[in-house]
Formats: sequence, C-alpha cells, structure tokens
Amino acid sequence: MIIASSTLEVVYDYSRCESLLIFCKLSSLKVEFYGYRWEMLPVFLESCPNLKSLVVGSATHREKEGINILSEPRSFLTSLEYVKIERPLKGEAKEMKLVAYLLENSTVLKKLTVRLDDSRKNEESFVLKELFTIPKLSSSCQVVVL
Repeated sequence: MIIASSTLEVVYDYSRCESLLIFCKLSSLKVEFYGYRWEMLPVFLESCPNLKSLVVGSATHREKEGINILSEPRSFLTSLEYVKIERPLKGEAKEMKLVAYLLENSTVLKKLTVRLDDSRKNEESFVLKELFTIPKLSSSCQVVVL
C-alpha cells in the first residue's frame, strides 16, 4: 500500500473522534511525505498489527507546516522488521524523533536503513553519533547508513 501524508492527516483527524480500522492484512507500506510531516505516522502504524516492511519516502513539494503529533506510542510495533527512510537525514529534530520512535518501539526490527544528507558532510559525525546512541528495543536490529 502507498499512502500520502495528506491522507495520513485525514486519518489522524479521524482517530481523534473514532477508533481507526485495523489493517490486519497490510504487511508492506510506503508512505510518501511532502516536507517533514512524519509526525502522523505512528497513529497509523498502530492500526497495522502485521506490518513487516515500511518505506518512508519523500517528495520535493512543500506542505504547510505546523502539525506536531509524534507522541508516545500507545502500543509497541510488534511485527515491523524492515524500515527504509528514503529522504536523506539532516539531523533535524523531527526526523530524529521519528527514527527514535521506530528504534525504541519496534520489538522485532531487523534492519533500519537511512541515508545522510550530502550537504551536511561536515555535520555527518554529529548525525551518526546521535543515530547510534538511540536505544533499540530489538537487540537484533542493524542500522545501515548509506
């Protein structure tokens, strides 16, 4: 399944009024984001109890800013095994919070793949240091930096 951030925003708004449907058969998800609107993702992930693979993509169009929803999870991500974040990481707070959320709440995560932003080469060691100090719930998780 491929879902856009605008759809996630509607899902999030709905979740504040009603319980979300559970997507039991969803095992692979690609989420396309405009800008850094990743904050709504955890609410949707909690409705995907059998999700094994997640790709977080991005597009070049910028959306409006201002939504800050990334909060403590209501439940752990018990089936997520593989995550790939396609947008190059710059070390910004929102993106590192998403990475931390995935590492700290995925019980069986095997591999998290990220890329670093080429324009931040002088800050690369800072981003790497922060990335590798995030605690991982899954002891077998491998963090791959491209």
